[in-house]
Amino acid sequence: MAWMNTLYQTYEANAQMAGKATEGVPLSLVAHMAANAQIEVWVNPDGEFCGACTVEKGNAKTIIPVTESSASRSSGVAPHALCDTLSYVAGDFGEYLSSPKEAKKAEEKFGKYLAALKDWAESPFFHPKVRAVYEYAAKRRMTRDLILSGLLEVEDGKLLNKKVSGSVYEKAFVRFRVIGTQPDAVWQDESLFHSYIQYYASSQSGEKDVCYVTGESDTISVNHPKGIVAANYGAKLISANDTANFTYRGRFSTSAQACTVGYAATQKAHSALTWLTARQGVTAGTQDKRTYICWNPNGKKVVDLEDPLGLEDDDEPRAYTEAEYKKRLLQTLEGYRNQLDNNDEIVVIGLDAATTGRLSVTYYNELNGSDFYDRLADWFSTCRWYFTRFTDDKKPYTTVRTPPNKQIVRCAFGTEQGAFLEAGDKLMKEQSQRILHCMLDRQPLPRDIMEAAVRRASTPQAYSTGNRERILSTACALVVKYYSDREKGERINMAIDYENTDRSYLFGRLLAVLEQAEHSTFARGETRDTNAIRLQSAFVNHPMSTWQILEDQLNPYFQRMTPGSRYFYKDLISEITEKISESNPEQLNRPLGEFYLIGYYLQRAEFRKSKNQDKGNNKEEE
Repeated sequence: MAWMNTLYQTYEANAQMAGKATEGVPLSLVAHMAANAQIEVWVNPDGEFCGACTVEKGNAKTIIPVTESSASRSSGVAPHALCDTLSYVAGDFGEYLSSPKEAKKAEEKFGKYLAALKDWAESPFFHPKVRAVYEYAAKRRMTRDLILSGLLEVEDGKLLNKKVSGSVYEKAFVRFRVIGTQPDAVWQDESLFHSYIQYYASSQSGEKDVCYVTGESDTISVNHPKGIVAANYGAKLISANDTANFTYRGRFSTSAQACTVGYAATQKAHSALTWLTARQGVTAGTQDKRTYICWNPNGKKVVDLEDPLGLEDDDEPRAYTEAEYKKRLLQTLEGYRNQLDNNDEIVVIGLDAATTGRLSVTYYNELNGSDFYDRLADWFSTCRWYFTRFTDDKKPYTTVRTPPNKQIVRCAFGTEQGAFLEAGDKLMKEQSQRILHCMLDRQPLPRDIMEAAVRRASTPQAYSTGNRERILSTACALVVKYYSDREKGERINMAIDYENTDRSYLFGRLLAVLEQAEHSTFARGETRDTNAIRLQSAFVNHPMSTWQILEDQLNPYFQRMTPGSRYFYKDLISEITEKISESNPEQLNRPLGEFYLIGYYLQRAEFRKSKNQDKGNNKEEE
């Protein structure tokens, strides 16, 4: 129950924000929740109808009082305490339905709603707004008033099968304003909130026991809240309603033996989690999503797990060298670190719906703030490489960066769909969590993730130009990270190393030279792939024999070159092959290791650097 206790403490630390109108999902009070309203009904203090309107989507969030049963309802009849759907709050709704069965169900809903509302309105904890709404609801004419106001449409005395503000009539959520009071909106009146909290606490008659979260005696909650994650609205974190099939047989005879959570504790913990999810939750997957939340229980600002440096949202994109990137990384993380006290914690939780009704915690970690930022610094300083980015006016530039987790998954396991790399939701969820585990738990990068990216980088013809470059840079970043983790912190130089005699590194450089030599003879605008790119996969598996093929294919291109260019490329090829020949002859044609990509990328980068310098020199001469 560590996660629940942490969420409870989070609520207590931010209790001053509960019930306040804010952008997004507000932090709800005990016995309250947030709902999206579609219809707004106006009444005066005497319960007379004054008007109605539809609610704009951007203003739909509404804090409403709820019961334990209504907050977790999925089927059956369980009315909210004040604001609810039209089928609950409109006493004449059934009169405008074509189906007698649905009309009977609507009558049952309204009957329970009105009885509960009357009980609150006549209790010692009544509120004037509640009495006004009760007086109006008891007149059983809300549907008629909404029809006359033009919000609902009928034909032959029956409601049409239409929607209001995107919701079918039956499920359209209604909230109230009591005109002439301040504030007139019932969902903004804090005195009404506290009135209901007192009323509901006095009416609870459930079994009392020791709450596992607070350690104090409280009324034990049987139905825990849902709606934590919008994408899995009906899924609950705590549920034990399957007594018929005895899900817990062999462990406990009753659900209470597993855990007992007090009503106040579960309300506060779930409210805090819902609030955090809406404010700072990040997701993996597009339809079937897994949600991650990173927060400080005291409400202090923490880093965005997906983009700690804010590089994705830079207003002025700029190129970073390796040293500049590391400097900015440390400065940014130090800025976040300085906002925390020595004992401040940062918590990370992962949530996913196992079924439509069950939400599970897939990842949970509590870290000291300084330790958390040390781990982020380690990941982002060791998993980095050169990436091609574009300015707002589409001009390319090269910068050092760390590939986001989702990009790693797409490059290592995804497929090209149109112009983009895509990975299935299940794959995205599982693999991104493995990467998150490496990042936050300081675990070595799994070799299969690195190898998957290297394999895709070795088959460039399977991808468009932009995607093959993205995959190549991501694969290089993963190779750097893998060697840093596994090879006792070995640091791979991000500048070309002419003294490196590693066989794979040298063959990677050779492949880049063969590619550039052929490409240098292309006419302006010619975009076909070189022989080196077409045979790259074969080159990786049989480097020596494939090199001989590529060398033969390169002869016609040598004839097109100027003598100086021909001499330059042949001399560079000879220099590299001399070093390769010093290796064990029996090893020369064996498959290359992932290190070849580093040599390949850096040799290509060296050619581009020389080309840019030549352009700069020509401009100076002009």
